[in-house]
Parts: sequence; structure tokens; C-alpha cells
Amino acid sequence: MRFEVKDSLTEEEIEAGFNAVIRDGIMSQIKMTLTESVFLVNFALLLGASNSVIGLLAAIPPLAQLLQIPAISLVERRRVRREICVVASAASRSSILVMALIPVLVAPPMGLLILVFAVITHAAFGAISNTSWNSWMRDLVPEERLGHFFSRRLTIQAAVGIIATLSAGAFLGYWPLAFPTVLYGYSYVFAAGFIAGMVGVYAISTIPEPRMVSTDSRRELLKLIREPLRDENFRNLMKFSGIWSLASSLVAPFFTVYLLTRLAMSLQLVTVFMVLTQIVSIVFYKFWGRLSDRFSNKSVLQVTIPLFLVGLVLWTFTTMPDVHVLTIPLVFVIHILMGVSSAGVNLASANMGLKLAPRGAATHYLASWGLVNSLAAAFAPLAGGALGDLLANEQLSINLSWTHPGFEFVIPAFKLRGLDFLFMISFLIGLYSLYRLTSVREVGEVDEKVLIDTIVSDARRGVRSLSTVEGFRTYLLAPLSHVWHVLRKAEPEDSKDEADSQPAET
Repeated sequence: MRFEVKDSLTEEEIEAGFNAVIRDGIMSQIKMTLTESVFLVNFALLLGASNSVIGLLAAIPPLAQLLQIPAISLVERRRVRREICVVASAASRSSILVMALIPVLVAPPMGLLILVFAVITHAAFGAISNTSWNSWMRDLVPEERLGHFFSRRLTIQAAVGIIATLSAGAFLGYWPLAFPTVLYGYSYVFAAGFIAGMVGVYAISTIPEPRMVSTDSRRELLKLIREPLRDENFRNLMKFSGIWSLASSLVAPFFTVYLLTRLAMSLQLVTVFMVLTQIVSIVFYKFWGRLSDRFSNKSVLQVTIPLFLVGLVLWTFTTMPDVHVLTIPLVFVIHILMGVSSAGVNLASANMGLKLAPRGAATHYLASWGLVNSLAAAFAPLAGGALGDLLANEQLSINLSWTHPGFEFVIPAFKLRGLDFLFMISFLIGLYSLYRLTSVREVGEVDEKVLIDTIVSDARRGVRSLSTVEGFRTYLLAPLSHVWHVLRKAEPEDSKDEADSQPAET
């Protein structure tokens, strides 16, 4: 049977499963890059979307995570997570075809409505898939390898995302020069995302599944959901995660809107900045993964969240009062900070949830945790979109002036307008999330000063390595070597040899 479960897995089956997880990660990254983020936002703007609609599109995926509640019952009753994940993923990714056909079949006003419904379908079935996937990965990947394995997967995904982003950006930049209908170019981009997504579904179907730890499946769903709330430490984690999701999701959908509208950048330049963030993330995924395994995920979060918050504040200085000579350099610095911080935040927060969820109870623990994150992440962009439209014409200025008889010199020291207010609100909420993080306990956590000292020490060694031509070449080619390693391991006859030759972390 294709969807059989096993009481135990051999080392060869586990390694083959790891390779399949990474192959799905590659295909899923291509799908996400081509159908979400900057391309989806710009597609919606071309269809006439306002800030509120952009916020709605961003709120749909986390809001759909509410379906994890009935999905828990489905997983507990069916107990074949691979089957659930494959069927739900296939249904989710099929909705991308609808998005691809919008420019061909309907006019923009109706197209925007259909786009919203397609995103709802994609997110709803994706939520069901995620419920089974999280529990499945909790049992498949050993706890001591969580940081290393998923940092490696995220690194490879980021490398693939760079190629997909640049390719799609160049394609959509060229399309209007050759064809009059701009929206038709997005049909081809979305169709490519659909194909990649379905290839990823096949990869999911080949991942082996260990048998779920026996639990009392007759327990009421409400009791399953409430059980994590009685775990004080996990409850503290949910409080932190919910507040952080609120802070980050309030502004995340509007970074692209800000670049395209407020700063009037071209789509190609926006994709270049996206790639910059992805490149930085590639460099730092493995770095943060090693530190999270060595110390703790909490320690990593205590360093990376402040970096993210600094980036939020810098957004408000990109227009002071309007676009200025330092705007592009500031945007460059912001995307570097976002790449460094988001790599650590995404990796550490996901691994912390997996690590603190008890084995055998991971399904409903992670679903409850995801539910809190989803509610916050759904409310935030809706509120952000509404505030963005409400404050679009509002302005708060602080100026420094020098007045002399017959002469006055004014320097704009600080100015908030429109979306700038969202950045500052998000910054304040993010500060509070750091406070809530202090109440979460994790084995191996250290004071952030210890982690910073380790980072500085590693940086010094890195600089010494980069001082040689060979060292520079090693760092430059590291992402490509990751991808090549995965492709080689995908060959059946070489899988065992490649597993044996996997080097230790450096």
C-alpha cells in the first residue's frame, strides 16, 4: 500500500524520507515564490486591489488555519497522515490553476473576487495538509537533528527561491515589451507554480511514515485543544507566538506595496531586493540552526527579533520627507537585516514548537499553537489594511529648525505618513513579544550575551576564512553545493553512499 505506516523505520528509509522532504521543499518553494508574495500582490494591484484587499489576501492563509481544529480529529481518527497530506496538498495546489485562468476568462473587477476565492481554497486545504505534516515530521525527524535538518532544508529552499524570483521577475519585466496584455504574463507564472506544486505532491507521497504513538482517540476534540493550555510552559510559548505573529503580520503584506507605490520602484527592482533577502537567509539558516542545536531556539530568538525590529524602524527613514539619495542604500540595509533576522526567527520559532510539543501529543499541541498564531496572523493584516487606508493621508512630523531674522532653516528629523504608522505600531508590539518570550523555558537556553559572544567569535573566524581566495570561494559556492548534494542523493543507487559521506557541521 502506498500510504502504509510502519512501526519502525530503517536508517535507509529515514534518509530516503529526508531526501523526499527536501525535494518537496524545493518544489513547494517554487510554487510559493511564483504564486505568493510580490507576484501575488502586484497581480492584485493590477486588478485594482486596495490596501484593505491586500490585507484580506494576507489574512486568508492564517485564518484558514482554523480548519486545523477539525483536521486534528481527522488525523486522530484516520491515523494515516501521509494520505491526508497528499490529498489535501493536491486539492490546495489545484486552485492555482484558477488563478492562472483569471486574466484569460474574466475582467479585472470579477477577477479580483475570483482571486480571493482561489486563495481561500488554496489556504483551506493547505491548513488540513499542515496539520498532518507537522505531526508527521515530529515523529520522523529526531529531536537532536531538528535544527540541522530544517536549516538545511530552508537553505536549499532559499537558494531555489532566488532562481525562481529572478526568473519570474525577468519574465514579467519582458512580457509587456512583447505583448500588450500585462496580466497574461501572470497566467504563465501561476501555471508554472501549479506544475511545481504537483511535483511536490508526488515527493510527499514517497516519504515514509512511522506509526503514530497510541493515544485515546475517543477523547473529545475540545479536550484535545484545551490540553496544551494546561501545560504552563507551552501556554507561555503560545502567548509569545501569538503576539509575535501579530507584530510581524501587521506589516509583512505591505512591504511590497510600500516599495511599489510609496517608493515607486519597478517590479524588477523589488524582486532584486527580495533576492537579496533570500541570499542573506541562505547564509544564516545553517548558522542559526547550528546555534539553536548548540544552545536553544529561545536564545536565537532573543538575538534575531531585535534585529527585525530595527529593520522596521528603518523603513520610516526611507522617505524623509520623500524619496532621497539615501533611500536605496537604506532599503538595501533593511533587506539585509530582514534576511539575517527572518532566517533565525522562522527557524527557531518553528523548531521551538516542535521541540516543546510532547511526543505522542504533537498533533493537537501543534494545532493549538498554530491556531493561536493563525488568529493573530489573520487579524493583523486585516487591521493593517484598514489602518493603511484610514491613515493614508495622515502625517506626523517632527522638525528641527533654525530661525534667523529673515531666514529659517528646517531639517525634517522624523516623519510618519500612511504605512509608516504601521511600522511603528508593529515595532511596539514586537517589543512586548520579547518580554513574553522571557517566560518560555527551553533546555539549553543561555543569556543572549553568551550567544552574542559566540556569534562575534564565529564572525572573526569567518573573516579569517574569507581572507583567503579559497575561503571566499567556499562561502560563495556553499548554497549551490547544498543543491547539488540533494540532487545527487535523489539518485537511488547513490543514496546510501551520499548519506555516509554527509560531513559534520562546520
